[in-house]
Amino acid sequence: MKRTLLFLFVAVPACASAAWRIDCHIDFEGEGRVVVSRPVASPYAVASIAVGDIFLFRTVFQDRPADVAGVTIATYRSGDEGPVMIHQASHPWPPAAGGRRARHGFTGLQRVFEPGYDGELEYWCEAVNEGAKGRAAYR
Repeated sequence: MKRTLLFLFVAVPACASAAWRIDCHIDFEGEGRVVVSRPVASPYAVASIAVGDIFLFRTVFQDRPADVAGVTIATYRSGDEGPVMIHQASHPWPPAAGGRRARHGFTGLQRVFEPGYDGELEYWCEAVNEGAKGRAAYR
């Protein structure tokens, strides 16, 4: 009984330490910021984030179930007629080990150009293990 309880005290924190998040590094007009996304059960409740007056940026991170697990990133042009999608990318979860990039995460450096407003947004995303000692990331 004591061994079982000891195992539970050791195993539960170990499971909790495997919490992943997605950090997307965005640069627009020289202003950099990081958008943090955590796993969600449904993509429908994830809101877009305004980037300047031109863009809306949305990241959906689903880590389960395995058949829908992935990271979807979308960029929209914001306008009077409502948001219009101008870019979408989908990445598997977990990222493939061979697809790691040391400098620009699992997405690589992406540039989204909106010609009507002559605006360009750059981003790259990485997966970060929040519970790891130091910083463990799929880069």
